[in-house]
Amino acid sequence: MGVIKIQSDIQALQLHWGILTQLADGELHSGQDMAKELSVSRSAIWKALRKLELYGLNVEHRRGVGYRLAAGRLELLSKSRIYDHLRGHQEALNCAFKIFKEVGSTNQYLLDQRLSGPAICLAEYQSAGRGRRGRQWHSPFGSNLYLSVAWPFRGGASELAGLSLAVGVSVNDALTSVGVCGGGLKWPNDLLFGGKKLAGILIDLRGEADGVVWAVIGIGINVLMTDDVDSIIDQPWTSCVEQAGIEISRNQLAGEVIKALFKDLPRFESDGFAAFQSRWQELDVLQGQPVWVEQDGKSVRASALGVDGAGGLLVEIEGQRRVINSGEVSVRVAN
Repeated sequence: MGVIKIQSDIQALQLHWGILTQLADGELHSGQDMAKELSVSRSAIWKALRKLELYGLNVEHRRGVGYRLAAGRLELLSKSRIYDHLRGHQEALNCAFKIFKEVGSTNQYLLDQRLSGPAICLAEYQSAGRGRRGRQWHSPFGSNLYLSVAWPFRGGASELAGLSLAVGVSVNDALTSVGVCGGGLKWPNDLLFGGKKLAGILIDLRGEADGVVWAVIGIGINVLMTDDVDSIIDQPWTSCVEQAGIEISRNQLAGEVIKALFKDLPRFESDGFAAFQSRWQELDVLQGQPVWVEQDGKSVRASALGVDGAGGLLVEIEGQRRVINSGEVSVRVAN
């Protein structure tokens, strides 16, 4: 029975992928033509189209004419197209590289692998995407970038303080290179534009405290996300397309993020966060702002004073300067 179900699930996924490949051009396609192309019944096409709504895709139906994606053209992730943007970056080209149509979590996939070197994982859709502090990361199909990189660090976990901040600088540089300019960094792991979240970073660690530690760096970037997710996401958000005012290629953006990470992670391993501190401070949206520091169920008003050389947040609370570490608290801007 289990084998039959697995085969059925695979066939359903293949049908969904076949339909999406046809609809990706943003044009109208008749149910009859899709059924003929995919060798299934029109009823199977109709059921599969209903299922696509669970992926966060809105499919328009014009009676007597056909179906098309409400958001228009859909650029599917392509290893060959991403590789086109990685020419000359041999380490990135040579590492393990996986693109999923659907996966629970790109971070979890890499955490579960036996790795011998850096690895990259992307997905069109995450059914169990995670944000910081166990929050869900909303992952509509084909709209955004869900990318994870596994990287071995040989100095032990104690040497990784400030890693998420350094990655934030790398991601901001990648966004700037594709025309998404003017963003800022919110300690410890968010990229904001005008106070709205555009990207987030989640780092999971695996390994020995004093030996080789694998950092799995998860990056979620809102590229094409539309307003129909407002009822799901509980904070102000924005997208690359909204900020840049131009069409952004997800494949190009993926290539630029990978290039930035493969350039900056060796630098972080050798020099630590101190090598990124001045750049972070240029992009820091909290510095000089009143904030609420939330810890152990209590909120304390403070003033943000920047970050130290290990990536800790410097704050002043009731005239006393303190250093806040990312694992301890949540910080939000005070109104």
